[in-house]
Amino acid sequence: MFVGDGAGLGVRNGEKNTMKGIICAGRLTTCILLAGLLAGCAFGTREATLVYPPSPEGEAKVAVAKAVSPVARETKIHLRQFADERSDKKVVGTVRNAYGMRTADVVSKNSVTAWITEAIALELKNRGFTVVQGEAKSPPEVGSIVMGGDILNVFCDMYLSYTGQVSLVVKVTDSSGEVFSRHYAGEGSAGIAFAATSESFAASLSQALAAALEKMMADIDAKFPPAGK
Repeated sequence: MFVGDGAGLGVRNGEKNTMKGIICAGRLTTCILLAGLLAGCAFGTREATLVYPPSPEGEAKVAVAKAVSPVARETKIHLRQFADERSDKKVVGTVRNAYGMRTADVVSKNSVTAWITEAIALELKNRGFTVVQGEAKSPPEVGSIVMGGDILNVFCDMYLSYTGQVSLVVKVTDSSGEVFSRHYAGEGSAGIAFAATSESFAASLSQALAAALEKMMADIDAKFPPAGK
């Protein structure tokens, strides 16, 4: 009786050890394959075209949804082009090898300032604002506001996955002076970095910008609600 129980216990322990071995071997194989992919794709400058809004097919949800039928707002917004205050105005990301070493840069093929300014214009229009882009007189006329600001960070790092970050300062003034000046930041990721493609870097940054603008638009909606609200 006791001998039989011991034998059964030994079999079960052996089966558990075998399963653990299979699982460990599978994980090791995955790591080796991933390391090989990272090592093979680690070199060569990537040229990313920054786009907005984020693709609905991305793993992360689109943070800022387009309004179905925006309610017209009385406030007119004069939108100035945002100033790029980054120390390196060309590089928007980095490629790393399997050891985490930086091996290549990601550069933007299009203007970062235009990308962010146009994204803000799109979100404002989606909420029913009349947007006039370009320089505006200061202070603006009654019923209008001037919006501008500074771009502080647009960068996507990667190792096993992507980490896109965007941060900016938004400044709003009306006929009586400054309404607010606030910092907004967001993060986004296109998922696991299998091939370190320029499209994945761009997608991560697009999601990061959407996350930052979600916070910004919440403040704008609160300050300048539709008529009757």
